[in-house]
Amino acid sequence: MIFQLNKKPSNKTFHYNGLAIELHSEIYEPAEDTFQILEVLDVNECDRVLEIGTGCGIIALECARRGAKAVCTDINPHAVELTQINYSKNLSLLKGNIEVRCGNLFSVVKPGELFDVVIFNPPYLPTCAKDRIGGSGWFDVATDGGATGLVVTKRFIEGLRKHLTKNGRAYFVFSSLSDRKKLDKYLSNAKLKSEIILSRRFNDEKIDIYRIYF
Repeated sequence: MIFQLNKKPSNKTFHYNGLAIELHSEIYEPAEDTFQILEVLDVNECDRVLEIGTGCGIIALECARRGAKAVCTDINPHAVELTQINYSKNLSLLKGNIEVRCGNLFSVVKPGELFDVVIFNPPYLPTCAKDRIGGSGWFDVATDGGATGLVVTKRFIEGLRKHLTKNGRAYFVFSSLSDRKKLDKYLSNAKLKSEIILSRRFNDEKIDIYRIYF
């Protein structure tokens, strides 16, 4: 995973599949894990999509470009604002649409709201106090997976069943730096099936994309 942390707001923009994506220094920038998700993501026209931790909005925008109806959330208010900006900038390219909500995991999902696809690139790095960068704290929120690297992922897995349609699928990122046996236990306890659909090694870690279903 490659991180870039700027002290001042960034107005950098990059392009992906014709989408113009503005970046911001308080928000996790798309990296290898992001593009692994995009590579394997199966989203169809009119799918109802939930993306948790949307960041700059690139994944939600790509889903909407394909015709999906996406709800994207982030606990970081800078990310919510930036995703709204990127949505407005790319509106003419989208066959679907996006609704942006500020909140933590499933906290802003409405009662009875179900999704065909759920996507989450969680904070997955095993982290102790000395590893945290500090500052505004938003960078740590995006990367800090607690001592096991799975603190947030566990909560995601435990809450997923209530929000996924019967034939739905979910995608999330796992790092080999975390405890896979614990992850398998969490998935088993939640009575979810899973498969690794893409693995790539980057320096000292392997990044896996999991697909989950009932």
